[in-house]
Amino acid sequence: MIENYLLYFNQKYKGNWDDVYNAIKNLEQVDKEIINKIANEPWNKDEGYISILSDDYPMSLSIISKPPFILYWKGNKDILNSERKIHITGNYKSENIDKVLSLIHSVPDNCAIVNGGWKGLDEDIIRTAIKFNKKLILISPCGIGLNYFEKLIPAEYTNYLIISELPNACHTTKASIYLRNRLLVGLSNSMVLLATQDKKLYGIIDEFLNFGKDIYCVVPSPNDKENANIDLINLGAEAIQDLSLPLQH
Repeated sequence: MIENYLLYFNQKYKGNWDDVYNAIKNLEQVDKEIINKIANEPWNKDEGYISILSDDYPMSLSIISKPPFILYWKGNKDILNSERKIHITGNYKSENIDKVLSLIHSVPDNCAIVNGGWKGLDEDIIRTAIKFNKKLILISPCGIGLNYFEKLIPAEYTNYLIISELPNACHTTKASIYLRNRLLVGLSNSMVLLATQDKKLYGIIDEFLNFGKDIYCVVPSPNDKENANIDLINLGAEAIQDLSLPLQH
């Protein structure tokens, strides 16, 4: 199967898209013994991979630059078929952040929360989603085998899916963080910013805008002068008090 060759090159070149592409383009010779091993490798029922040739490969990733040849996954793969996917994030813990986080309770069963698991507010978003038993799609900046999200997900929780385009043993790098952002943008219908500070999220905000995807910002409380959401709203982001609007579009 061609998928076995894609998996072979993905593992050989540690998920480097250009190297995999060139190997395919140049008809690079392969180690048949390793190919046979890959073809017969057993996968646990809650983990596996999807190739760009698979019927269940997310069509939404076709819009991004260099769509992954291989997506490794762990968890409930059916969550990938959720009708709506929203990237909920932020990087500032405002005084009323608990109230803002409680908005996650309104996310319906046909919607998945997409998140990259940055330290800080992202971790609180993931914990809150788990508290309310919401669907989670988590994009790992390293191989799934390194258990990037292990401390956040209780062993008994099953309403999640972890995705990475890197083989199991690959560690986080600056390049892999950019790769994660690509997947966040490609998989999500829109972006919701609960609370922000400084301009650290402007890069991924720009990526969402470049693909014509809406940016929503929860309106800060009047006394919160540190919350940069108001600046984003003044620049054109949609102001929201709850999640009803992003859940409709």
